[in-house]
Amino acid sequence: MAMAKKGLSNMAITACYAGPVFNMLVGTGVGFATLLSSEKTHSTPVELSPGLLAGLSFLITNCVLLIGFGIFNKNSVPGKYGYVCVAIYALYVFTSFILLFGDKSDK
Repeated sequence: MAMAKKGLSNMAITACYAGPVFNMLVGTGVGFATLLSSEKTHSTPVELSPGLLAGLSFLITNCVLLIGFGIFNKNSVPGKYGYVCVAIYALYVFTSFILLFGDKSDK
């Protein structure tokens, strides 16, 4: 917020995406490097939960829509895109609750 108030809105938006991406990539990299070195192996099986897949799907959807809005609005994202983001987030929360508390008869 402070960067945007100083007129550096591009830097503020970049930080919103770069910070979490950096944390995920470095955290995953260090975690897997530690695991693989302690187990003396070159690979380990990974299972993605439905909640994680849903989160990834909504993240990709948001990024694609953001790029699309930017392209179709002459490299500018309109303020109304915030409503799109809120709608995507609300749908994500709803989907997460369905996945968490939904039909558990198969377990």
